[in-house]
Amino acid sequence: MNKQQLINELTLQTGFTRTTVQKVFESLTGIITNELKQGGEIRLQGFAILSRWYQTERPARNPKTGAPHTIPARFSVKLKPGKQLLEELNNTQTKNK
Repeated sequence: MNKQQLINELTLQTGFTRTTVQKVFESLTGIITNELKQGGEIRLQGFAILSRWYQTERPARNPKTGAPHTIPARFSVKLKPGKQLLEELNNTQTKNK
């Protein structure tokens, strides 16, 4: 599911206008981004924890040519799934097998 599909689904499930849902979605992603930029984390109880972490510079190879290069240091985001999300995913898998 991409961003537009998610907005469409939220529009259908909430009954709000597409414009309203899009504004709320943009605000939400902006708030999350700003919190992570400041070094904070986002805790969505039962769903997930988003946190910023620092990846150090490391050696790598181009998979096509095999040429060595260095991946520069950067910040990235970790997502740790919550207990309820994992339980729901595992219950769904068991039912679908």
